[in-house]
Amino acid sequence: MDVKERRNQLFQYLDGVLDRAEKKAKNGKTKNGEKLAWNRIIIQAISTYGRLLDTEELEERVTDLEEKLKDGVLIPNGKQKKT
Repeated sequence: MDVKERRNQLFQYLDGVLDRAEKKAKNGKTKNGEKLAWNRIIIQAISTYGRLLDTEELEERVTDLEEKLKDGVLIPNGKQKKT
């Protein structure tokens, strides 16, 4: 299983966790302490979701840079001597 497949599985799992936690937090029969716990789970799941998205974006940027370097396209750093 490659990284993308694992990430997609994690997204699916987090979707399930968010769905379940939202239902529990909105349930009128749930005690206030339990609602707080479910809301904490929602916050943590959203945070994890965001980190996975950031990681995916960074991996895409690294891949793009590696491709540019393979093609011989270099990014100037502004420290080159002018002739």
